[in-house]
Amino acid sequence: MTREEYIRISEEYRDPYQAWIREKEIRREPEELIITGGYSLFTCSGCVTDPGLMSALREYGAFEGGFDFIYTDEDERESDGRRHDPFFKPDYSPDTLESFYYPGGLTIVSDHLSEMVSGEDRYEKGSLEFLRECGLRAGKPLHIPEVLCHALEHKDYTYPGGETRTGGAPADAGISAVILSKDHPAVLKTCVEGLMKASAAEGIRTECIVIDNGSSAENTESYRELSEVFKFTYVREEREFIYSALCNRGAELTHFPFLLFLNDDIEVPEGRAFLSKMVREAAKRTTGAVGVKLLYPGGKKIQHCGITLLRSGASHKLAGYEDDKSYFRGVNRIKRNVLAVTGACLMTERRKFEEAGGFDESFAVSYTDVQLCSALMEKGYYNVCLNDIYLIHHESLSRQADAGDRIKYLRLKEERERWYERYGGLFKKGDPWYSVNLTETGLDYSVNMPSAGDRAPFYRSLPGEGGNEPGVQGCRVKDDPGGKKVLWSLDYFGKRSSDAQGNEDFLEIIGWAFVKGEPGYLYDVSVSLKDGEREYLFKAGRTVREDVPEVFPGEKDLMLSGFSVKISSGCFEHDISKESVAIVLTKKGVFGRIKGYIKKYEP
Repeated sequence: MTREEYIRISEEYRDPYQAWIREKEIRREPEELIITGGYSLFTCSGCVTDPGLMSALREYGAFEGGFDFIYTDEDERESDGRRHDPFFKPDYSPDTLESFYYPGGLTIVSDHLSEMVSGEDRYEKGSLEFLRECGLRAGKPLHIPEVLCHALEHKDYTYPGGETRTGGAPADAGISAVILSKDHPAVLKTCVEGLMKASAAEGIRTECIVIDNGSSAENTESYRELSEVFKFTYVREEREFIYSALCNRGAELTHFPFLLFLNDDIEVPEGRAFLSKMVREAAKRTTGAVGVKLLYPGGKKIQHCGITLLRSGASHKLAGYEDDKSYFRGVNRIKRNVLAVTGACLMTERRKFEEAGGFDESFAVSYTDVQLCSALMEKGYYNVCLNDIYLIHHESLSRQADAGDRIKYLRLKEERERWYERYGGLFKKGDPWYSVNLTETGLDYSVNMPSAGDRAPFYRSLPGEGGNEPGVQGCRVKDDPGGKKVLWSLDYFGKRSSDAQGNEDFLEIIGWAFVKGEPGYLYDVSVSLKDGEREYLFKAGRTVREDVPEVFPGEKDLMLSGFSVKISSGCFEHDISKESVAIVLTKKGVFGRIKGYIKKYEP
């Protein structure tokens, strides 16, 4: 790696949006902005349009396609021209629109729609409330996923009067909670007790159906005793745990118009009001499934705030992140539209549940909630996550996480593939409520640029065999004749079932390495592995390590001292042990020759 490459990658890490602008932004020639007859352009104060706006509108057929509500992505721009804080927006999201004006600083509205709203005399034309009403009444909205608006100061786009149009819970609101449980009576007691307290406090009729798929005799008796105390219906179904089938069985026994599917390890914090809000959303004509934010025990870390479609499949964005701040325009704070919500706490109206066919019982566990939400989407409904309220989820208290069990992982993989086969047509352009300009692999909301994990080479065959796989070929590995000291460490060596990039069944090796006294970027890193009597050299990818420069303050240019490599398990005939690992650092000499081979085995 040259110093120029080192500086470029380091700058990308420090400010990935500048790298995104260079690599991803569509370059358009400046044009005079001419809004054709039948449309009006609205910009918020302190916002300016990009010179390429007119070209983009023409390319997307904004004025010829019958669209009546058009908006674009945006960012913030300093007086010196530097751009930052991009706001990459979802496609049309009516429930998010009720929370804040996410279309932002630039909106184009058809005159017909504008006149319809302004004619009611309730809104000041051009105000956020006016534009929100236009958006909610739009018949054919269009989102252009390009940064075509620049705010000269930070904008939050919240409505001065707060969220409106929420209404109250239906007069006949009644909730039927379906809870699956097995051999955890104490856990169930906490769940049901919190649910019933919330029901009483909010004045919403609630019945509870508990489905037990085979508890021990002792725990069965405990469940029966709890059913008498809390007056819930207890049904023992001694059978294989198929989440979808058990939930459908519970739904058959319910009587009220709203169904709430709840894990037994959900805890309702004392005094938490959530049922009325969920019912109010679920009752809306356009709503499919409703979920809430779930936090891990302790109430500090996020477990769920909506499910998003990433490269590796349906994923819980922000899972494991601290909930002590607002992320990316409040995604963990506001009500918003999402692809799906977790079945750990999911409410839907009974008639919509039946219209969607209930849970598809061919999906046993892993994609059951995503499947139901997709079926509701297919019927034209929007799924909503209420991130302004939260419950506590003791995740996997009663069942191990799928990722930690090989059999369960294979089931997850099979169900994911079947879900893509069944509903892939809905998502040809990706997740409608997650911008193509945001990361496809991370659980945060960073821009769609390669991360450290993305840069790691993935070997599907041995170096030099089966195609253009990266590798170091033709090198005789030997100790460096200069006796230079190599500092290195293996942080991780082990097999993985999958990663966020969609790779499966591989050996992953992560660590850091550098030559003492020399700039870290001078050397390429390779990993030598022994498979029986044969030795292979795999070129690794350099990754960012902020900790190494701190530990070795006397060294220089160590920001990219990390390395990572992934190798398909199918490449090897034997099990690979950590003791067989060697690190190889190479650099090009003055005349381009490879020199300075250094080999050091893990002690």
